[in-house]
Amino acid sequence: MKQRSSKFLLKILLLSFGLAVLHADPVRIMPLGDSITYGSNVEDIDNPRAAGDRVAYRGYLWYDLQDAAYEADFVGSEVAGQDITPAIDPDNEGHPGWSSYKLEDYTYDFLVKNPADVILLHIGTNDHRTSTAGVEQVLNRIDAYEVDTGHQIQVFVAMIIDRQDPDSTIEIFNENLKVTIGSRIKNGDLLTLVDMYKGAGLVDGDYEDVTHPNWRGYKKMAAVWTTALLNPYTPGLHAFPYTLVDEYYIDTESIIVDSAAQTVEFVTEIPDIGIIF
Repeated sequence: MKQRSSKFLLKILLLSFGLAVLHADPVRIMPLGDSITYGSNVEDIDNPRAAGDRVAYRGYLWYDLQDAAYEADFVGSEVAGQDITPAIDPDNEGHPGWSSYKLEDYTYDFLVKNPADVILLHIGTNDHRTSTAGVEQVLNRIDAYEVDTGHQIQVFVAMIIDRQDPDSTIEIFNENLKVTIGSRIKNGDLLTLVDMYKGAGLVDGDYEDVTHPNWRGYKKMAAVWTTALLNPYTPGLHAFPYTLVDEYYIDTESIIVDSAAQTVEFVTEIPDIGIIF
């Protein structure tokens, strides 16, 4: 007599979990962060460039999205990069020198004034020696806005880039950030962790100064954001499998996300408590 396997295949329609959002209008994207989002560097302290020349990764990201026929509308209270050619959408929420804690104080109001469908968050460079608590507070303010307005936002949270001379405290910060974001995802927060730390592949020649990338570095950062935006539902990073069954029971190598069909498949064992649909 054959023993019946306790594993079975689940195929779930992503729309039923609210994880796929279709936009008839351009997707409102808020680049949110500090000088690495705005486009300032150390030289701007004594010899400040015009705001129109400060573009950071946003210019290359705009070009990448245009090339991919991705209809985007950058939003934010700041305007920077409006003088570059070819022209880009210069709106953003990059604030040079800000810590994650200061950004938290303003995040809710930023969204009230400029509602967003997507947020690209790169923050912590100015306070990474403390903890990821400031990033959590920023995310809490985004959650509060979502609850108050009923408008869901897809937040892409970047593991922050290293310095020109590698800094071990940034590595620790990013490892802690992975844990923080993973925990929030398992609790149903619509987040995507973006590996800007290693994924951008920045090397010594990609920096303008010890902290800020040059155009080559920003182009690499833009490529990472573009990949994340075009492929937002990365297997293993999102909450939908865990809403049905704990990660322990899931064969993670079996997860297949079909964005076009709006489905996710995975093989799971049946826990003693069963599965709640």
